[in-house]
Amino acid sequence: MRTTLLTLIATFVLGLAADTQAASLEEMSLERWAKLREVERYQLNIAEKFYREKDYKVALSEYEKFLTLYESSEGAPYSQLKWSLCLVHLRKLNTAVSDGFQSVIDYWPESPEATAAAYYIGQCYKENGETRKAKKAYQDVLKNHPKHLVAAYSLSDMADLASITKDEAAQVAAWRKLTFDVERTRESAAICQAASRNLAVYCFTNDAFGEGAKALETTYLEGAPVQVSAYARQPIINLTAVAETKAQGEKTADQAAAWIREKVPTGTTEEEKTAARNTWFLIADVHAASRRPTKVVETYSLIQKQFGASDDLFGRLANWLKTQDKYDEARAEFRKYLDKVEGQNQVAYSFRQQRRYDEAAAAYLANVSADSENQARWNGEIAMTHREARKYPLAIAVYTELLKSDVDNTDKWLWEMANTHRDSGNYKEAVAWYKQCNNFPSNYQQMADCQRRLKNYKEAVILYVQIQGGSESLAPWAILQIGYTQEEAESKEQAIQAFQQVCKRFPKSGYASTAHAHLQNKYKISVTLGGAKDE
Repeated sequence: MRTTLLTLIATFVLGLAADTQAASLEEMSLERWAKLREVERYQLNIAEKFYREKDYKVALSEYEKFLTLYESSEGAPYSQLKWSLCLVHLRKLNTAVSDGFQSVIDYWPESPEATAAAYYIGQCYKENGETRKAKKAYQDVLKNHPKHLVAAYSLSDMADLASITKDEAAQVAAWRKLTFDVERTRESAAICQAASRNLAVYCFTNDAFGEGAKALETTYLEGAPVQVSAYARQPIINLTAVAETKAQGEKTADQAAAWIREKVPTGTTEEEKTAARNTWFLIADVHAASRRPTKVVETYSLIQKQFGASDDLFGRLANWLKTQDKYDEARAEFRKYLDKVEGQNQVAYSFRQQRRYDEAAAAYLANVSADSENQARWNGEIAMTHREARKYPLAIAVYTELLKSDVDNTDKWLWEMANTHRDSGNYKEAVAWYKQCNNFPSNYQQMADCQRRLKNYKEAVILYVQIQGGSESLAPWAILQIGYTQEEAESKEQAIQAFQQVCKRFPKSGYASTAHAHLQNKYKISVTLGGAKDE
């Protein structure tokens, strides 16, 4: 379980360094740009343009041209660094290290680029799968540049490597340094914050609650109780699920509950009282995670005694009781609601969750009488309940009445009537109702689907053509559906033409990718996403 958990929590930090490096290590300061001569800036901007466009072969040549023309320039180490990064993007990692990054360090050891190059060497080894060399390079970075941004990136990569090699001690050590030692700047903050969360989960799992809470406090100054509750719950759930670790999980839950309780606000204003009550709810959540129902009920009783009754309190307790499959007890709590109509709504919904549809409909019917201003809403819920029970004639009868009584929402009830006929398999009637709806293109999509189910393929194609012409965003989808419809009609040539049309007209659409794959897999036809056949 421990190995699996570490693998899961390690994924929080994967890729974070890559997202932030471009904005820091791959840029030259404006002060240094100002020192370049105009001809130097001109040449470097050409190289930068191709780099931004990801045309790395051309950029490589342009950076090399800069180095040839201006080897003593302020921009030379920067150009050498970017030349090296072009090789990285071209997957020539060994050359990038030996002829690129190492040259930056050898020729310009005091430059900012030399510091960046030292980190990139480690990253190249990591990408090459040379774990030992990568670790050594990262360790050198930490030794030589402990306060620099590259230290944060190196530690993040080291945690990544440790996850891959299942070196738990090294992974946790990297998280600790990122959490407690590395200065949090705009560039490093996200990495350090992720590490603090990962370290907290590890600590909560391994009987080190205090350190886990401190780790989260480094990231969440104001909302630490919320985060402790959130990040402790899954470890507690995992630990208490196994007999061998159940006691440890309960201990962690008690520690979390006690820690959160110390943070309960003590003020007397309404805002402070609300914050205090919400903090107590976090304690209840922790006890719920520990699988100790008695503790949960005791906590909610304390909350009610201290803060009084509230629908929020009754609702939280009731919803927890539902997770314990205690629906009757949950409904007893819902019936305590101060807002009786909402309480009855929750009672009805709980019956639906149990598929006790007749009782659900009866509960909603009580609201029809109790809440005269919202009768349409509750009748709508009754109709939906009948649909869930597959009692379609009853649902249709309710919608028929709603169309008469709630004319302000005619479009809504027309749509639900059409959907009910569709759900019941009465596709011909469904089409007739969808025609009355005013929510193009959704109604046309549903009509086309119904026509296909009725094997009326020509009618379906006509509808898809209308969608294609009337909705620019859905045009590629509609043509793709025409292809599938023609297949169902066993019109092979027309189907192929439709799929090819998607590829030709919308080459950048995801639907084009789908059509392209379908042409290859089903018909063995190879096309480029632009319509032409592959060479």
